[in-house]
Amino acid sequence: MTKHLSALTAKGVAKGTYDDKTLVFSELLGWPGVQPVMAVAELHHDVVRQFLDHIAETRSGHRANTFRKHIVRLWNWGKRAHLVKGECPWDVEPYKTDKVDRYVPPESDFWKVYDVANLVPTGHSKKSKKYIEMPHRRRMMLTYLHTAARRSEVFNLKWEDVDFKNERIRLFTKKRTSGREGDWIPMTDRLAETLAEQRLETGFGEYVFINPKTEESYSYANNMMQRMCKRAGVKPFGFHSIRHLSASMLADAGIPLPTIQQILRHQSVTTTARYVHSLKDASEAVGKAFGGKVLEMKKASGE
Repeated sequence: MTKHLSALTAKGVAKGTYDDKTLVFSELLGWPGVQPVMAVAELHHDVVRQFLDHIAETRSGHRANTFRKHIVRLWNWGKRAHLVKGECPWDVEPYKTDKVDRYVPPESDFWKVYDVANLVPTGHSKKSKKYIEMPHRRRMMLTYLHTAARRSEVFNLKWEDVDFKNERIRLFTKKRTSGREGDWIPMTDRLAETLAEQRLETGFGEYVFINPKTEESYSYANNMMQRMCKRAGVKPFGFHSIRHLSASMLADAGIPLPTIQQILRHQSVTTTARYVHSLKDASEAVGKAFGGKVLEMKKASGE
């Protein structure tokens, strides 16, 4: 495990991926029957299966599959490093997950959350009315909306990737075959003003957005959006849902699909189409195609 993590550090793996693997390995090492120092052959399939079953039961099948992925990849890396041989003894069958369509908030809900994003309660009491201001959170939300970026792309955004002079911003996407690749996308005037304000806050720091609690770049912040949505009184949505919202807003503005594909940095226009086509589009299409015929049928039947 330690050698695997060290190799990932040398390769420059994303901080979020590194932290997730560290979490998985730490929890596995704390499971009954697993010792910090033991022969690989002594970690039997049944022990790993019971561990993953526990994750599936207490959290979700999706989370158990994530744990499973990291454990299997640990073995596969060991084979490439000539530390182990043979098939992975920990390859448990994938867990069943219920496919749920991603919720895309209406634009009005986004702005409601945006309005409260910079205020963070100081106490744990629900009745607490004391807040501290964190304006960088509001700026972060606008960055997501105006770039249609993925969560980690904004978390890992550095000032060297913000080009005020040429009004563009570079986002790095992790590719399966070629590692991380950077793509420049246009920077709106409003985003430029927002990031200029953020620059004054971070000074000569490396990253654009810094977590005040750790004084480092953000890694997860999974609960941040949930808390802000609750404070705004809207249905919860996450960072990736903002990416979908951005795509929908671009489509509603009449932006051609290939241009939206370029902004989202999708390899396939089919993927982009899934982002911008909504149930509303389908309803309008069905109404246009069948509305008249349904009305004629009702008149003919006397309804």
